[in-house]
Amino acid sequence: MIREADLWELETEKRKHVKLPSFLEQGFSALKRDVVDKRICSLCGTCAAFCDKIRISENELKPELVEGYDTICGLCYAFCPRTFLPLSEIESRIFGAEERKRADGDVLGVYQSCYAVKSKKADIKGQDGGAVTSLLAYALEQGIIDCAVITSSDNNWKPVTKVAKNYGELKEGAGTKYTIYPSAMGVKEAMEADCENIGFVGLPCQIQGLRKVQTAEQPYEVGKERIKLLIGLFCMENFKEELLDFVMEKVSLDLDGVRKFDIKGKELLVYDEEGKAYAIALDEIKGYIGEGCSVCMDYTAELADIAVGSVGSEEGWSTVFARTEEGAKIVKGALEKGYIEAKKIEEKGLGVIRRLGESKRRRGSAK
Repeated sequence: MIREADLWELETEKRKHVKLPSFLEQGFSALKRDVVDKRICSLCGTCAAFCDKIRISENELKPELVEGYDTICGLCYAFCPRTFLPLSEIESRIFGAEERKRADGDVLGVYQSCYAVKSKKADIKGQDGGAVTSLLAYALEQGIIDCAVITSSDNNWKPVTKVAKNYGELKEGAGTKYTIYPSAMGVKEAMEADCENIGFVGLPCQIQGLRKVQTAEQPYEVGKERIKLLIGLFCMENFKEELLDFVMEKVSLDLDGVRKFDIKGKELLVYDEEGKAYAIALDEIKGYIGEGCSVCMDYTAELADIAVGSVGSEEGWSTVFARTEEGAKIVKGALEKGYIEAKKIEEKGLGVIRRLGESKRRRGSAK
């Protein structure tokens, strides 16, 4: 006879994993039908990162099957954040059932601590105080991760993934990019480079995909245990690559003369090499918003270990939510070791984040 305690243990073990409906029955054709053809693909890159039969080419940014025969292994459909997203199960797995329950309905998500943060490293010139770069630098130098998958850009501001293995490579990738790129594919690059403890920085949709990889119950060895740290970035929406051409024509600048892009309030700011800012109203660039962003309801990267954004903190600082125990340890360690400085965020700042998060949730739920 199975004791009640044993049944409880079995049920607890089962809930550690996300149950996949119709697993091994939904292949790339189903992904194409339900996501790509419906134009809700976020181009996170998770499908191509974990299936060699799928590619996302630079010429046409969309998932494509590279073989004539769809083997229906189920991975692409299971890992895609746009097919289904069982949030309650994923959150219970990564945060614990009680923590998840306490944050239910709150657009700020589960978090253990929240600070306004900026780097104390004088040589880090990242966006909004360089918080992400400094947190990654601490994690790398403490051996918590052996690489960080970040999104850098070429001379024309087109995003490219980079597997940074040291402090110098991290600094080269600092700064925010505002055009869509399948950055999760960088995890595959890191695995092929024999990295065993991978950190990743990405948008909420990319974090969602990688959390599905980590929690999905499936029969394949995909290296999910090598993904150790997920840092998510606040995101209201992302933009198609064509935005760059529009911006350059609008402000009469060459891309190689741009020092950085930033979004503040209701404007996209473009800075030249001398630091002069050119403002473009966000209303003017709405037509370049990625179609897959229309169904997203996650503003603050609610499934990340650490979530970072500029909203809610003063100029030159980043808002940092430490969500998981691992995330909280990294933020605390970086603070103690002098990588970052931190201060309390005013309730007014959290109110601004909540309003934007609620706005994105309403917009996504209406689709």
